[in-house]
Amino acid sequence: YQRRVRKSKMLVLYETPAGYALFKVLDTNKLKQVDNLHKEFATAESARNIIKLKAFDKFNNMTEALEATSAMVESKLTKSLTKFLKTNIVSKDIKDSLLVTDKTIGSAIKSKLGITCVADQPELLRCIRSQLCNLITGLSESDLNAMALGLSHSLSRYKLKFSPYSALILSL
Repeated sequence: YQRRVRKSKMLVLYETPAGYALFKVLDTNKLKQVDNLHKEFATAESARNIIKLKAFDKFNNMTEALEATSAMVESKLTKSLTKFLKTNIVSKDIKDSLLVTDKTIGSAIKSKLGITCVADQPELLRCIRSQLCNLITGLSESDLNAMALGLSHSLSRYKLKFSPYSALILSL
């Protein structure tokens, strides 16, 4: 099916286990054909014809990655994300809309930084994920997978609330 896509220019905020990435959509016309979008991302070269990496802010350590991921899950802005967006969008006076994964985080970005956000292109986000290591220089798939695994374990420990009665409650 065909999706109505805004004529304005678009940026994409993509959080990886390694850091925040900001992409520029080069060809918004390709986004109209949602059913064929994955074909446009079949190779790294074809993906680079649609989007281009504008900025990447690597997390300094697992603690920072855990904080960022936890905040994103709770739809909250961190200081590092705010600084990243201010540096790469607000200070450069860029008026492009910003594609985000969640409407709630988009609302928080809009109210705090005045950046117009949209959350209506999940297909594009899936396509970016499929070529992520090819789009971000210096990020290998094995490193990304290891970071994702470590982050998921840390996040699950962070999110779980341990109780001495939990085993009893689960067995009842």
